Amino acid sequence: MPVSPASLSLIFLLCQLTGPAASGAQQELVGAVGGSVTFPLTHSVDRIDSIIWIFKSTTLITIQPTTTNKPDTVIVSKNHNKGRVDFLHGNYSLKLSKLSKNDSGAYSVQIHSSSLQEPFTQEYGLRVYEHLSKPKITLGLKSNKNGTCVTNLTCFLERGGEDVTYSWKTLGKTSNESHNGSFLPITWTLREKDMTFICMARNPISSNSSNPIFARKLCEVIAGDLDPIMCLRIFLLLIFLVLVSIIIWRQRRKESNEEKRMDTHLEIPNCSPPSGETAEYDTISNPN
Repeated sequence: MPVSPASLSLIFLLCQLTGPAASGAQQELVGAVGGSVTFPLTHSVDRIDSIIWIFKSTTLITIQPTTTNKPDTVIVSKNHNKGRVDFLHGNYSLKLSKLSKNDSGAYSVQIHSSSLQEPFTQEYGLRVYEHLSKPKITLGLKSNKNGTCVTNLTCFLERGGEDVTYSWKTLGKTSNESHNGSFLPITWTLREKDMTFICMARNPISSNSSNPIFARKLCEVIAGDLDPIMCLRIFLLLIFLVLVSIIIWRQRRKESNEEKRMDTHLEIPNCSPPSGETAEYDTISNPN
């Protein structure tokens, strides 16, 4: 049996009346480890019976407003949250302090009122980030031929690397340049002006920059690494140090053996009387 357009409109209206009242799309919030965040609550609900804040399907805090001058009744579900939850009395927006990485997740609030058929709901998503440490730079493939230095730099973080974006700032050219990404290729010649490279890392709550890298010093290091004369000098120096170490070791061993021979030599005492003297002996008489 076909359904008339009027019947469809009536069904749609009934679904709106019986469904939960919502304020709109989910609100995305960010916070820093050790910091605080406020979940804004905007509504036009009269005669509020109770407000329930929920975190990952678990009740976080329950508020029962009072119409008298007495304070509202606040029930916190877990003891470790008592010292870090608070709310604004005017609209009951939740403030959560002493954030940690474990606080990231889905939050929601429900407002129960006798004037509503279903509770008013609002959903939130929280991401808690760490403050970024100082970025570090590593040197990749390198070559230095005919005065042209070719290499690449890679920027990275030792901690706090979640949702991080990297960019580079190059100083020293006619116009300063920028480059996105953690990888930066470099080509520089001795005839050019010295350039400076700085890596910048960002996440939703903080940013940090690396120490500057200078093209001239970087390419001098590369040239020193690849110079065959420098390698030969280092090799000869190592041989000289090895020979000196062997000579010192043999000399100490020789001295140690001589000291052992001197310690094992025993002096024999001279028991004969001095010249010109006669040894005296006791005389024992024989009665027979």
